[in-house]
Amino acid sequence: MGESSGERGGGMRAVERAVEVLNILAEHPSGLSLADLARTSDVPMTTLHRLLGVLRRSTLVGETAAGRYVVGSGTVVLARAFLDGLDLREAARPAMADVVSRTSETCHLGILASVHIVYIEKIDSPHPVRMYSRVGGTNPALSTAIGRAVLAHSPAAVVDEVVESSRRVFGHAARDGDVHAVLEQVRQRGYSTDLQDNELGICCVGAPVFDHGGRVVAGISVSTPASRFDRARLDETGQLVRAAAGRISAALGWGGPRAARGPDDD
Repeated sequence: MGESSGERGGGMRAVERAVEVLNILAEHPSGLSLADLARTSDVPMTTLHRLLGVLRRSTLVGETAAGRYVVGSGTVVLARAFLDGLDLREAARPAMADVVSRTSETCHLGILASVHIVYIEKIDSPHPVRMYSRVGGTNPALSTAIGRAVLAHSPAAVVDEVVESSRRVFGHAARDGDVHAVLEQVRQRGYSTDLQDNELGICCVGAPVFDHGGRVVAGISVSTPASRFDRARLDETGQLVRAAAGRISAALGWGGPRAARGPDDD
């Protein structure tokens, strides 16, 4: 059953209020009490309380020991992701185009933003039947090839935070042992997979992108409808995507595997 105009309007109003609250908190770095925030925003107290609960679970808002609400760590991740994405797109396009030319499948470039992967660039498959996606769209980091490629080379504290926050945001438990086993396999093979783990009917193979300091900053993936995916060529595809990611990393000043920082580095 579709949404009514009232439901759509209510949803848009909630988004507008969330943006308003974040902008107000950005203007008050030391934070605001619930009462002060309610007065400043003109959002009803009960609505504001529910809204803050959602923003806190998404790490976009935090609460100090004194009970004051402040901009949360999730906003830093989003800001960094935006800034990193500006140069990444230009550096990535040639290698992404080569992947599409060689595979005839869609290639994505994505960055980690809290518990999600945000797609910042894509080149579509020439096939009429292909994965639907859009630049700016998101998917859960733990279940996507790009997310797994990035997390496999992220500090342990980042991985732990993504696992814990995913439990809160998505309402299901990701078992730590399973996550770490998957990420270790990614490190050993040099590429990641999502064989219908995130979306039924879609198979993806990904690899990490590093910056000049050897820090993982993004990942790329090739996405294929399961009906066209050839499991017998999985490693061949993985090595192709890995090589393309390496070329993007080199364009960002990466010196090679020895320069890459490990998951336990700061």
